[in-house]
Amino acid sequence: MQKAVDLTPDGHADKLAWLNNLGATFLCQFNHCGELGAVDNAILVKQKAVDLTPDGHTKKAAQLNSLGGAFFCRFEHLYQLRDIENAILAMQKAVDLTPDSHAVKLEWLNNLGDAFLRRFEYLGGVRDIENAILVKQKAVDMTPDNHPEKSARLSSLGFTFLHQFEHLHELEDIENAILVNKKAVDMTPDGHDNKAAQLNSLGGAFFRRFEHLFQRGDIENAILATQKAVDLTPDSHAVKSGWLNNLGNAFLCRFEYLGELKDIENAILVKQKAAVDLLPDGYADKPAHLNNLGVAFFRRFECLHQLGDIENAIIAMQKAVDLTPDDDADKLAWLNNLGATFLCQFNHCGELGAVDNAILVKQKAVDLTPDGHANKAAQLNSLGGAFFRRFEHLCQLEDIENAIIAMQKAVDLTPDSHAVKLKWLNNLGNAFLRQFEYFGRLRDIENAILVNQKAAIDMTPDHRPKKPTQLSSLGNAFLRRFEYLGGLRDIENAILVNQKAVDMTPDHHYEKSARLSSLGLTFLHRFDRLGELGDIENSILVNQKAVDLTPDGHPRKKSWLNNLGLAFQCRFNRLGELGDIENAIIVHQKAVDLFPNVHGDKAARLNNLGVVFFSRFQHLGELGDMESAILANQQAVDLIPDGHAQKAALLNNLGRAFQTRFECRGKLTDLENAILLNRQAVDLTPDGHALKAGLFKDLGSAFQSRFECLGQLRDIMEATEAYKQATKNTSSHPLIRYNAACHWAILCSKHQNPSLALDAYTVVMEIIPQVVWLGQTVHRRYEKLPKIGKTINAAAAMAISLGDLPRAVEWLEEGRSIVWKQILQLRTPLDELRERCPDLADELSRVSLALDNAGTSSFQNIDPGVRHKSVEEEAQNHHKLAAQYEQLLQHIRELDDFGNFLRPKKFSELAPAARNGPVVIINVHDFGCDALVVCPSTDIIHVPLPMISSGKAAKMHSDLVSSLKAGGVREPQQNPPNYEDSTFILNGILGTLWVFVAQPILSAVEGILYKNTHDSLPHITWCATGAFAFLPLHAAGIYGSDDPTKNINISDFAISSYTTTLTTILSSGSKPKQDPTKTPNVLIVSQPGTEEEKTFLPSIVREVEVIQQYVSPNHTCHLTNELATVGAVLGEMSKHEIIHFACHGIQDMQNPLSSAFALYDGRLELNALMRLSLKNTELAVLSACETATGDEKLPEEAVHLAAGMLAVGYPSVIATMWSIWDTDAPLVADKVYANLLGHCDDSESQKRKLTPAYALHEAVKHLRKEVGEMNFVRWVPFIHFGV
Repeated sequence: MQKAVDLTPDGHADKLAWLNNLGATFLCQFNHCGELGAVDNAILVKQKAVDLTPDGHTKKAAQLNSLGGAFFCRFEHLYQLRDIENAILAMQKAVDLTPDSHAVKLEWLNNLGDAFLRRFEYLGGVRDIENAILVKQKAVDMTPDNHPEKSARLSSLGFTFLHQFEHLHELEDIENAILVNKKAVDMTPDGHDNKAAQLNSLGGAFFRRFEHLFQRGDIENAILATQKAVDLTPDSHAVKSGWLNNLGNAFLCRFEYLGELKDIENAILVKQKAAVDLLPDGYADKPAHLNNLGVAFFRRFECLHQLGDIENAIIAMQKAVDLTPDDDADKLAWLNNLGATFLCQFNHCGELGAVDNAILVKQKAVDLTPDGHANKAAQLNSLGGAFFRRFEHLCQLEDIENAIIAMQKAVDLTPDSHAVKLKWLNNLGNAFLRQFEYFGRLRDIENAILVNQKAAIDMTPDHRPKKPTQLSSLGNAFLRRFEYLGGLRDIENAILVNQKAVDMTPDHHYEKSARLSSLGLTFLHRFDRLGELGDIENSILVNQKAVDLTPDGHPRKKSWLNNLGLAFQCRFNRLGELGDIENAIIVHQKAVDLFPNVHGDKAARLNNLGVVFFSRFQHLGELGDMESAILANQQAVDLIPDGHAQKAALLNNLGRAFQTRFECRGKLTDLENAILLNRQAVDLTPDGHALKAGLFKDLGSAFQSRFECLGQLRDIMEATEAYKQATKNTSSHPLIRYNAACHWAILCSKHQNPSLALDAYTVVMEIIPQVVWLGQTVHRRYEKLPKIGKTINAAAAMAISLGDLPRAVEWLEEGRSIVWKQILQLRTPLDELRERCPDLADELSRVSLALDNAGTSSFQNIDPGVRHKSVEEEAQNHHKLAAQYEQLLQHIRELDDFGNFLRPKKFSELAPAARNGPVVIINVHDFGCDALVVCPSTDIIHVPLPMISSGKAAKMHSDLVSSLKAGGVREPQQNPPNYEDSTFILNGILGTLWVFVAQPILSAVEGILYKNTHDSLPHITWCATGAFAFLPLHAAGIYGSDDPTKNINISDFAISSYTTTLTTILSSGSKPKQDPTKTPNVLIVSQPGTEEEKTFLPSIVREVEVIQQYVSPNHTCHLTNELATVGAVLGEMSKHEIIHFACHGIQDMQNPLSSAFALYDGRLELNALMRLSLKNTELAVLSACETATGDEKLPEEAVHLAAGMLAVGYPSVIATMWSIWDTDAPLVADKVYANLLGHCDDSESQKRKLTPAYALHEAVKHLRKEVGEMNFVRWVPFIHFGV
């Protein structure tokens, strides 16, 4: 052909044909042999053919298209930009020269579209992909439906739409791709050679839309179309392996979405056939198919953890790498996948060689990737992951630093719009988190939260399958910061995002167990902080489910076992049930056994095992457990490297174990070891760390033990300083700081200057509101109070001993009825604040009301399936409200003149409580008893009561309870029981109270008692602490003496009332006075009997009739029998100034907030009453049993119905200390209302009206005459609370 061309002059008519034939032959030679000279020659001769063809010649367009094809062919080999640009230039001219009617124009349009598409793939210019679609669309539009190439051109257009979608992510493009591919399939008959290709293209389009929208129908259609393509293609066809590979990818993708094992099995089956069975080693696609086969084996391994799968994955991927030259663009991906598989092998088998191999191949992938390459970020992220895993195993600083450097580069190189950025942010966040866990640097956890927040919340919509993974990582970061700083908001956020991650993960998903375990751990930490039992129950529940969902061979099962063991241990510490600590030891031991010694987490697991052995020793006292604890803790300390963030905690636990063994065996070396270890733990822990207070407290305890052993003063100084430092770490658990402050105070009072103890007790008082926190339920707050009361008594006793009486009164006031005062504080009028800052007052009022409701809410009648989330949402809302409330108070106190807003009252503010008569505060403590008398116009009078102690008071209370039980007085009585024993014991108690308590107090205040009392008896209000809160001080006296002149009792000298606190009197006294001429409205609630309370009370009918003699029907509402429901009573209470309950009363000793009035449809519980806040009330008469009995475990809290009525808003309450005789109630009611209201038809009697305290005094005096003075159980229980 060359000779023919050379022999033919340029002007000859056949020269063009010879040139064109020669060019085509050169091109064929190039395609077959790959010699660059051949394609260069093809372009030269085709260019000459174009040059020799005059414009307007019919062959000009064909020559240009042919030249363009040659340039296109060379570009495909050399990727030189000028070639693709020349190809487009020539093809565009060919198209422009060809009329639309010409049959060949359709093919040339398609060729031009392909050229635009290739330049787009090379340069990424949007204009090129748009031009490609434009010309391909024109080719399709110009091709009639019956044309044999119509379907092929539709398919080509669909492929171009798909490319534009992958670049711009516009949903319209993938929709168009599916539309035209579907049309291509529909137009192609079943036997056509191109049918399979059309189906494969359609399947690919459905696959890409699934990856974008995650709609199940798309992946189903992708598999259906691709399977048909495979079925239509014989094994001998060259494209069969490629389509099998596509089908395998679709199966694999559906497996990722649904987690069904059959899909991964099918993926491996078809990929095995594609990569191995159908392709020889020299085939160009062989490495790609081998790599994909390896990925499928890898994913099945992740699901089933069968070692053969990971080995097959490595074999396939290694072969793919080996078959691919370094300059091949795909080599990077194969290296990266091989590295990931080595890493997985390491994770499963723990062989260091595997992770070393992973780093080597991933580093090579990074090195082969030029800067600016689209995959550079992916390679860096992958390399960072390998370094991260080796760090987790060997804990070498260099590895975690390399991991963060590589991952940070990957994130920085990736735009936010890129879908994979989420995953890389997540990986970087985990690396920061792990570095924090190891080194304890705050900036690392801040960075972890920052990047995880961006990944989980800012960049991931809820419908994305990876959302739960991002949420789980964020939750873990919040948890770690909570562990470091102790901020409650962090643990709330951790629970919130972990719960969402669990809810979004189906049970069959392989990550479900991990997310459950993370959620369980967050519940566990919140339980440790707040002590709500529901949190530990939830922790055990979800951790157990995580363990149950995980097969025994799973590498992470040991971690789930560890978390479950921690939960069992915490519940044991709370409830003391031996089964929990046994379970904790079993699961912790199993977790330890599963960890190899070289594993970085082994030390933490050994530590946890040591802690549970220690707990069981404390419970059972078996020395073998202590030895096991020390052994495990010592191994943990030996394994954990210096510099690790957990080193301090492990040292401290070992120190505690040594100290406890010292206390058992008395060997001083154990105590020396304890001090050494605890001091190291303190020194290693930065200030502000949440654990620091606990470490200081344990160090102080060790020094205190050595002082008690050796008596060296320097040890007590060291102990005191350690306890003091513990209180200063405000990020630590409030209860730990409180206990440290108590130890500090005790040591000062016993071994140092007692005045220093006041400083310590001041800190105690500051911490108590954090221990009994408003953000907890009332039930939980009451659980924390029993020990606090004794500390308050000791603090007050110390202040009294130093002569600081006002401070003693302030502390006793601050430390009594803490929960009631919190409730009342939330209901405080805000008039002054509203005048200054109305918006701030409104916001505080709103938050206070919500917080008041939150503290006393319940979920008793909610469906169990809904209750868990409802309770959790309620708890989170409650904690949030408490934090808002504290922030508002802090803001208000920064205002001028509001510095003391809602702070504990100073004595000058409390003193007015005595305006109606002295208030006697009795403080009983371990070493004595004192009375502080707050008087209307003088300083506090201190009355020492040296003959009474807390032990003696407790003995009197115990005797009283025993005698009442023996006489059946703790149960309502219709017939008089034998009260001889009760009378004898009560007479002794009342006599003791007179001689050692009441008489000394009356003598001390005699000079002021009768001031301004005129003709009436003076009024005394008792405010007692400890066991005195349950003793009948109002009836103290000498009774039944042989010489009647020696009989004497307190009622001869004063009228007695009780109060829970001085604040209660102030609150009641500040209520607006009712018009004395106005007749009050009376609500009478009577219930002679209920199904629950079997005892019938027949005298209730008479009691109601008596009351109605003194109140006109217009001012009375009587709810009885079926009308006396809980809802009806609550609805009427706000409409009446006086309420009278004539029914059964129940003091629930197990759950005092369930103490209640028994009504027709159930119990009106104290818990429900606490949610009320009534105005314009005057008096509540609780003519029921045990309405002022209280809880002996909470003597300072007055957890009884009478106190509840005071808190609700009644300034005066008449109640009973124990069960009353049925027929006594009408007698007392008659005299109370006669003196209180007068007869409704007798104007003279109405002029003689008395206050409730005086009215009850007269009524009880009458009852005493009726039943006999010595019949104490009949008349003593009636008491008055309030003003």
